[in-house]
Amino acid sequence: MIEEVKSFLDKYNIKNKRVIVGFSAGPDSTSMAFILSRLAKEYNLELVLAYFNHNWRPNEAKKEEEFSFDFANKINALFYTKKAPKNSIKTEEIARELRYAFFEEVMDKYNSDVVFLAHNKNDNIETLIYRIIKGTAIKGLCSIPEKRDNYYRPMLKITKEQILNFIDENNLDYMIDSSNDDTKYKRNLIRKKILPLFDEINPNYMINIENLIKNAISTREIVDEELKNLKAELIENEAINREKYISKSKALRYEFLNDFVGDKLKCHNYKNIKKIDDFILNNKNSQISINKELFLKIKRNKIFYIECHGYD
Repeated sequence: MIEEVKSFLDKYNIKNKRVIVGFSAGPDSTSMAFILSRLAKEYNLELVLAYFNHNWRPNEAKKEEEFSFDFANKINALFYTKKAPKNSIKTEEIARELRYAFFEEVMDKYNSDVVFLAHNKNDNIETLIYRIIKGTAIKGLCSIPEKRDNYYRPMLKITKEQILNFIDENNLDYMIDSSNDDTKYKRNLIRKKILPLFDEINPNYMINIENLIKNAISTREIVDEELKNLKAELIENEAINREKYISKSKALRYEFLNDFVGDKLKCHNYKNIKKIDDFILNNKNSQISINKELFLKIKRNKIFYIECHGYD
């Protein structure tokens, strides 16, 4: 595992930096932080363990925070923590938004441009299954990227089993999040109920799904190159030329919309992409709601966003 993380540091030339380590006190982030501490001198890294308290499990979270502080001292790392507001909505989506806002805050505070997150191979596969169930396009089949903006995931090629073995071999303590057993959370349901059935069907399912992800990434690279050219042709001053848009094939239009509006849709699926495409094809001067904050408006052969209060 140490060599895997070392190769990752070399791949992205991460050295002479202050690195934020997303830390939960669980086995994944504990092993990642420990490995980084072993490599810190060689790569001249200063580590900051960042623990975010979601305020869901007050008693457990207090113990996790104490453990995280102690572990940071053991590996000679800085430590930063923050608690979510008591009135924050307790959903996985909101928790994720708050967590990433916290990481942005930590980067600003410590003048860093690198956050390491401890997602592993099992997480990657669970994410893919979750996206397939919800409905996804090729981009979603790529699952979790090993790098996106300032966020790096050096453990994506490492299985949970390898991590637990590493923890045992190095006599590392860690905390267990009791909510990981609660199957009301969809990812836990996939992990505990669905993936064991995959194992019954094919014990090599993890390898096969990983290959699917690799193929999707290769295909996505081709699509991204085509999209780059398409956006250069269709978009001018942040508006789409409607006439040029409707001249394209259905496949190109749909992939373009996946990129242009996909992340703004509350429910990103084929049905809603088709709905927007139909709207563009059948209207010359109208608007359609994208989410609570945005409309997509057509006017004078231009397609552009307006805020919900921005009627004209």
